[in-house]
Amino acid sequence: MIKPQSITACLMLIFSTISMAGEFGDNCTTGLAMGKMIRTKCDINEKFEGKTYCFGSEEARKVYLQDPKGTVAKALAFYAKNAEPEREKISQEEAMKQIRSKTCDLSDKDVGYLEFDGMDLRHCKMVNTSVFGAYLRGANLSGVNMQRAYLNLARLEGANLNGSDLTDAIIFQAIFDKASFKGANLTNARMIGTLGNVDMSEANIRNGRFGLDMGNQPMGQMKFDSVGGNFANSNFEGADLNIASFRFGNLHGANLRNTNLYRADLNQADLTDADLTGADLTDAELDGAVLTGVKGLETVKGLSTVKGKYKR
Repeated sequence: MIKPQSITACLMLIFSTISMAGEFGDNCTTGLAMGKMIRTKCDINEKFEGKTYCFGSEEARKVYLQDPKGTVAKALAFYAKNAEPEREKISQEEAMKQIRSKTCDLSDKDVGYLEFDGMDLRHCKMVNTSVFGAYLRGANLSGVNMQRAYLNLARLEGANLNGSDLTDAIIFQAIFDKASFKGANLTNARMIGTLGNVDMSEANIRNGRFGLDMGNQPMGQMKFDSVGGNFANSNFEGADLNIASFRFGNLHGANLRNTNLYRADLNQADLTDADLTGADLTDAELDGAVLTGVKGLETVKGLSTVKGKYKR
């Protein structure tokens, strides 16, 4: 027989747990106000206007207390733009039912860690789909609408993503070996990881965020690293490529206008006929790089600080 005091203790624990559920998905309110997602247990919290706000540390709480209203306003603005969208978790069986249908729609679904190796998914719609850790080795995703998709840790070896729409997608630490993104749309996409000799030629990477991520991922600080990748005729205009590595890469004819290439590794890269108008190459490494026919070199920022000898 369960004792009344045990029931009372359980109820108190439940209510205590409920009371600890905070705003912004339990992310640190001060962190959000500073532009960072920092998930907490909400054991450090404050009430404000009837709502519970969580903090990752006592220091963060003290900063918040200096201006609660202002901090919450800033946190709300950042969270509204960066919060992880809701997705419905489905099983392998449910995913396969969609794939077998003529109108396959996996939009707003979480298919994390499911297996799609070698499958033809060209008829599927995958807007805001999470394929976190999923197996897509050799899969055909050519032309698929994957806007806002979440591909962290996905297995993409040999996958065909040619012409796919990955606008606003997040792709951190996926395994890319021999994957092809030729002609894909990666506008505003965030991509971090070791890509190797990936084919991203003729892709639209306008305003992409491929630079160093200081951020808020479990893996810690990460960067974009592609040795020998093919980026010929790709459009990187306005992209953040700081500290990214394109060593031995093919950037022939690439549009690099107004890109941030601060401390980028372009050693032995081929930039023949590329457009570097307004790019920032401060402290970039260019030893052995080929800059023959490059446009806008006279407008490049930090050219006097580059390391190594490049060829013109």
